[in-house]
Amino acid sequence: MRPFSLAEMEMDEALLRQELRGLDGDLYLCHLFAPAAQRARLLTLYHLYADIARIPASVSDPMVGAIRLQWWRDLLDAVANGDARGTPIGEALLAQPIAKDRMLPLIDGREAALPEGTRGIAELEAEAAQIGPALMRLAAEICDASCDEALLATAGTGFELMRLVPENGEAVAARAAAFLSEACAAFNKLPRAARKSLLPVFLPIGLARRQAQHYPARRSLLMYQLVLLKTAFIGRL
Repeated sequence: MRPFSLAEMEMDEALLRQELRGLDGDLYLCHLFAPAAQRARLLTLYHLYADIARIPASVSDPMVGAIRLQWWRDLLDAVANGDARGTPIGEALLAQPIAKDRMLPLIDGREAALPEGTRGIAELEAEAAQIGPALMRLAAEICDASCDEALLATAGTGFELMRLVPENGEAVAARAAAFLSEACAAFNKLPRAARKSLLPVFLPIGLARRQAQHYPARRSLLMYQLVLLKTAFIGRL
C-alpha cells in the first residue's frame, strides 16, 4: 500500500465531495452534518453507493450493467490488496477502509434492476431490503453509533424504496412513506444520547420521508437545506 500525503488526501476528498454533489445532492448535504472525524469515511461510503446506484438506469443493455457492477467487485478486490487502480474512489477506500464483505450488498443488490421490464412493488421492495439496510449498517458503524437492527432494516428499506420509485409510482412512494414514517417515529422515541450519535446516519431518512409524503412534488435544494438544519438543531426527524 503506497503512503498518502495529507495534501493528497485533502485533494481527493474535495474531488469526491464535488462528484457526490452531482451524483446525489441529498447524500451530499447529509454527509456535511457528520462529525469531522467521520466525515471523510461517510463521504467515501455515500460516493460508492451513489455511483453504483446509477448503473441500472444509465445502461440500455443488461450485459453492460453487469460488466460495470463487476468492475466494482474487481475494484474492491484490488483495494483489499492495496491497489487503488488509479481511481479517486479506490484511493479513498485505501485511506478510509470499509470492510469489503459489508459493501458487496450495495453492488449485488443492483443485479435485480438490470433486466428490462416493469417491476412491481414486491420486486422493488426486495431490492430495497437488500441494499438499504446494508447502507444504514455501514453508516452506523462509521459514525460509531449503536442501533437496533430492526430499526436499521426498516429505515434502510424505506430509504432505498423511495429511491426506486418509478414514474407514476404513487403506490411505491406510499409504501416507502410507511417504512420511513415508522423508522422516524422509532428514532424520535430513542433516548437523547442515542439520537445524537445516530442523527448523522438518520438525516437521509428524515429527508426521504418528507419526499415520500410530498411525492411527486419536489422541493428546492434550499428547502432541503433548511429541513436538515432544523432537524440537526432539534435532534428529531
